[in-house]
Amino acid sequence: MYLLCLLFGLSSAYQIIVSDKDGETDLCKSVSNVVKNLEQKMTTQLEQILTLLQQRKDNECIKDLKFVETLQEVAEGKSVKQSSLYQGKYYPAELAVDGNTGTFSHTKTEENPYWWVDLGKLYKVKQIVVYSRTNCCGSYLKNMDVTVGPSLDNMSLCTHYKGPASTGEHFNLDCKAAMVGRYVKLSINRKNSIMQLAELKVFAYRQKI
Repeated sequence: MYLLCLLFGLSSAYQIIVSDKDGETDLCKSVSNVVKNLEQKMTTQLEQILTLLQQRKDNECIKDLKFVETLQEVAEGKSVKQSSLYQGKYYPAELAVDGNTGTFSHTKTEENPYWWVDLGKLYKVKQIVVYSRTNCCGSYLKNMDVTVGPSLDNMSLCTHYKGPASTGEHFNLDCKAAMVGRYVKLSINRKNSIMQLAELKVFAYRQKI
């Protein structure tokens, strides 16, 4: 396949050279550019194929998992990340899983801000509890998607929160059906938006040993 693509690229370069009546086209430069473009396209396609294969593998593995019947909170103290920091340095994502509703995470104003937590292993996620800031800005939380998945490249919609929230409010977001995943992600699908979380709790079923 690669050889066919390369031959096509060389053929294209040759056509470019032949059509150049002024004789100013540099053969080596033309061929190099064509090959470089082909490599970039093939790299992108290969990455897409590998992502699809990984998703298929994840989904196959999930089918065989068994879970206990007792819900437990599984997000506190886990690894987290958000799309940005307020003023580039304040209110990191970790403050949303520190067990203290008096602290909060906060992004800058941006398009489609997000926050996610890595639960460390696969759980069957049932409910996400969101705590808004207690001092202001509850209305920032609106038009928010909650997704769950085994990897950040393989996420599915748990539920959508229309909002807006109120300052100091906490609310439960239930997946339509419990979902198996390692990651839980909150995304606000708007321009000029902010993600702020005083605390986030994930209630899920752990795997049977």
